[in-house]
Amino acid sequence: MNYTEFNQFLDQCYAELEKKHFYLKAEFGIGYYEKSEIDWQRGILKFTDNSAVKLIAKVTPIGSYSTTNSTWMWGWEYPSIPAALKQKCEQLKELGKIARPEIFAASIFTAESETAWEIAAMACHHFKSMGCYRAVVRGVWVFATIDDVQSPVDYP
Repeated sequence: MNYTEFNQFLDQCYAELEKKHFYLKAEFGIGYYEKSEIDWQRGILKFTDNSAVKLIAKVTPIGSYSTTNSTWMWGWEYPSIPAALKQKCEQLKELGKIARPEIFAASIFTAESETAWEIAAMACHHFKSMGCYRAVVRGVWVFATIDDVQSPVDYP
């Protein structure tokens, strides 16, 4: 894929992600809940209001971006991620066949914040996910795809 084709691909991924965000916000209120919490062991993201779980999303880690030192770290490098989620996250290495294989081969690399969003958009496209979630923890942006959304009543 040449430079122009890659930029067109990125534009497509961004457009898809924007539509997905609008849908998740309108349909499920994601972005309006009081609190959210990722449980990597179960691969879920819980949204709560007044300490009550209102919505549960199945998630896949993508990676994290440090705003302090401008680096990206892939989700498959997180020590707290279970093997099954790491394996799914590692499927993102397939995107290295499209462009920039060096970033998919590195565990951690220097990046700008725009790169983090590019990776998130490509991950959502690649996994055909419902969208993306970004949590901010002490200067680190943690990205995950939202793969499914359920009422807490429907979740086992």
